[in-house]
Amino acid sequence: METGRFDFPVTIAIDGVGIKSISSAREAAVVLEEQWPAARGRKHEIALKACQNVTKGYVAPALCRRAFEAAARDAGILLE
Repeated sequence: METGRFDFPVTIAIDGVGIKSISSAREAAVVLEEQWPAARGRKHEIALKACQNVTKGYVAPALCRRAFEAAARDAGILLE
């Protein structure tokens, strides 16, 4: 089983990519690093660092999920 799995996925919609259901810190990091559609502001930075820290075992996946959700909401890509 992959470490860093979220209890519940975060669903986002990115133009040109489509709707994605993000279920882990690793998936969130890929989106943040490679597919982010908006300017990379403070919330993006916090989310990326949280995801990286999950893979290192420093923080719980729930923290990464909350940070990713906040960044997605800020970027206007979160589907609620």
